[in-house]
Amino acid sequence: VIQGFDKKSGLGKRLATEIERGMLKVACPKGESLAEGSEHYKAYKFQYKRLCTHLRRNNVLSEKLKTGELQAEQLASLADETLMAESQKEELQQFRQENLQEALGITAEDFAHWTPSDNFACPRCECDKCVYIQSFKGFHSHDDNNQEPVITIRCTACKHLWKEDEVEGGRMAAGNFEAAADSVARPDTRSRSTE
Repeated sequence: VIQGFDKKSGLGKRLATEIERGMLKVACPKGESLAEGSEHYKAYKFQYKRLCTHLRRNNVLSEKLKTGELQAEQLASLADETLMAESQKEELQQFRQENLQEALGITAEDFAHWTPSDNFACPRCECDKCVYIQSFKGFHSHDDNNQEPVITIRCTACKHLWKEDEVEGGRMAAGNFEAAADSVARPDTRSRSTE
């Protein structure tokens, strides 16, 4: 392992030894042995692969280790995000932001998971141009028969977001989901607006 770090990242034997010592502390926090096939051995191998990957992808990391800005023995205890190059961090942040926007339906009409419909009336502006997404309550339970559909709807006019059951009268007041589902099942009979 020490030779691997030295060879792959050019850190030198002293830094490679310190990194390996840190890996042992993380994989075997109570001084357990590294018996091949044990969970500690698997954790040790995982740390080696993880750190080699970060050192290969992030040249700044090697420089910080060489200058002493980052302690080699602490490397294995750092989170992956801390070890990433700035470009990787920016990409990860962008990915998280896009996922958050999609989950919140901020720009729902741009996402394939949302279905356009005119079968719902917005409780705020009463517009019937909406998009919706269906998920299930109780999906994590062991009883598959106990799953209730949850319809989340976004008005394309005022961007108001609501759940079907939050509207007084529930499904009937918010719109007819069955009609919307039928229009999805038979897209050739559905008129789609391209706004």
